[in-house]
Amino acid sequence: MRLSAWLLAVLCGLSISVKGGRASADADNGELDWDPATTSVFIVGILEWERSDLYGSFPACMPNRRDEQLAQFFRKAGVPEERLVYLQDSEATKARIKKELKQLLDETDEGEMVVIYFAGHGYRDEDSNETWFACYDAGDENESGWGVPEIFDAVENHFSGDRALLLADCCHSGALYDEAKVRAPDSDVTYGVITSSYAHNTSTGNWTFTDSLLSGWRGEGAVDLNGNGYVELREIARYGELELAFIEGQKSMFYASEEFPRAAALAEVEEEKTPRVGERVEVEWKGKWFRAKTIAVDGDQVQVHYNGFSSDTDEWVGPDRVRPYYPAQFAEGDQVEVMWDKDEKWYPARIERGWFGLHKVRYDGFDSSSDEWVGPGKVRLRVE
Repeated sequence: MRLSAWLLAVLCGLSISVKGGRASADADNGELDWDPATTSVFIVGILEWERSDLYGSFPACMPNRRDEQLAQFFRKAGVPEERLVYLQDSEATKARIKKELKQLLDETDEGEMVVIYFAGHGYRDEDSNETWFACYDAGDENESGWGVPEIFDAVENHFSGDRALLLADCCHSGALYDEAKVRAPDSDVTYGVITSSYAHNTSTGNWTFTDSLLSGWRGEGAVDLNGNGYVELREIARYGELELAFIEGQKSMFYASEEFPRAAALAEVEEEKTPRVGERVEVEWKGKWFRAKTIAVDGDQVQVHYNGFSSDTDEWVGPDRVRPYYPAQFAEGDQVEVMWDKDEKWYPARIERGWFGLHKVRYDGFDSSSDEWVGPGKVRLRVE
């Protein structure tokens, strides 16, 4: 959620063909690499808070809540009820979150996988670089929230399985990525992490990232990037990364430790991708070009949905109004100015890296702890 919302999703267990206590299946074996019967799922969804003066609610996210859809997905997939915990809004106090997560993890066995999902607000202390998730009863003290290290501590101390995949769709969600990279080398748990944003960045208030996850697990052909008939872990990560960059202008993060199979097959493709549907394009309208996705095709005509607009603006366009999306890209080392989200003023910075229209920048006079990824329209060449 924009500014300080967290949709921390720690989702999806991968273990079906177990050899020597470890899951080994992937798409090349022609079978799925997760077994619902041995997967534990922990979902927390908070869209309104006890302290509404501190944590604003998200009424626009209430209809068709994706946290509910994730819970429904895992139930339908066959995760046993005793292995699935879903805490929504007022149920998700800090005490109950910690208690029920511990209980769930204590029931796990070797060779299993854990799934944890959190939706709500989050916040980062820029001095300490620590990040917390706001429980329903969180107050104005940092420690009243659920700290990112606490999540890993619970997994390390109570999880008897092998793999933990952490997915976050929220502001500063990359804190999970950073923590996993620190913990993984000395941990008995194999971590995978996919997040909607970099640790220092806020995230969109839309469900774009979680929609990408659902598209992958549901076996939609658009996520099968290599066309082998299966949706793999790395494909869900890449698909989400592309969607977030194109639609929201933010950088998703993906990490998998050495023993975590990036080619793990999470879903079999139910229906092949329709050619040209789902393409990321630019469409001309009154002399300006706007980012859009194709949603239907009829001959040489495509129906498009414009980024950031409602479906009321969807329209059919011909080839003269559509072009591939080739975003402008600055080079590493370029001296630029960046518009900072918090005050919408421009500040001098240097390009550290660029990808698909996004740029990682380092602000003049600051170290890497203040680096950010910024989207199109928020970077311009510096005029000396």
